[in-house]
Amino acid sequence: MKKIFFAFCILFSISGFSQKTISADEANELIKTSKKIQIVDVRTPHEYDSSHVQNAINIDYRNPSFRDNIQILDKTKPVLVYCRSGKRSLNAMNIMIGLGFNDVYNLRGGILEFAQKQPERIKK
Repeated sequence: MKKIFFAFCILFSISGFSQKTISADEANELIKTSKKIQIVDVRTPHEYDSSHVQNAINIDYRNPSFRDNIQILDKTKPVLVYCRSGKRSLNAMNIMIGLGFNDVYNLRGGILEFAQKQPERIKK
């Protein structure tokens, strides 16, 4: 059983699959260095309209059609997903992984933390 688990871990690590929660500083670096990054705000449209990360699109996690709506994204390109504080986006990230997305990053602390550390990247 340990050999199977070890083999799975190796296969998992070389598959290019990435799923993790990252800090505001790490998210900022990801945005700066990845020209292919897709930024997704999973808050409600009202929350998104009040402020959001530049170049983010809004796909409401609480919308019953979330699983269908998220499919507009390219599953082979990295996705940075965020909400207000990081809880909805963590759930959204797990759904996206289940739908076959390769590289998904959850913004720890959500837009609240990101706006404090990277205010120049917030659109109001």
